[in-house]
Amino acid sequence: MAQERKLNNYHVLGLFVFVLGLSMLWQDKLAAYKINWVVVEGANAVLFVFTFLNIYFQKKNINNPNQSAVIRGVMAGTFLKLMGLAAAALIYLVVSGANRSVNAVFVGMGLYIIYTWLEVKISLQLKPKK
Repeated sequence: MAQERKLNNYHVLGLFVFVLGLSMLWQDKLAAYKINWVVVEGANAVLFVFTFLNIYFQKKNINNPNQSAVIRGVMAGTFLKLMGLAAAALIYLVVSGANRSVNAVFVGMGLYIIYTWLEVKISLQLKPKK
């Protein structure tokens, strides 16, 4: 079972590398849809860091006898990830001016859903059912 948990951490890294590779390979296709690949990579990096930190803290708290504290930790981590991405998107939209890529922000929102789904899946597998 321990090997399965270690493999799941690599899924987060795999998703990061996969999105990085796709956005670098398909720069021209993304540009045709008015998606700035650098913004997609920024969102990908922010989500990767938040997800990896959340999984780390969840592994530390998983043996807490108070199960509500564990659930609160998962919910707080997801909320902080959402607020971090929202702040990054807002800063990008204000700073970029007329050259902003709103479609890239939407791609970042889609990545948020994928990273959150993966994080919750890993969280559910951390502590086996009795």
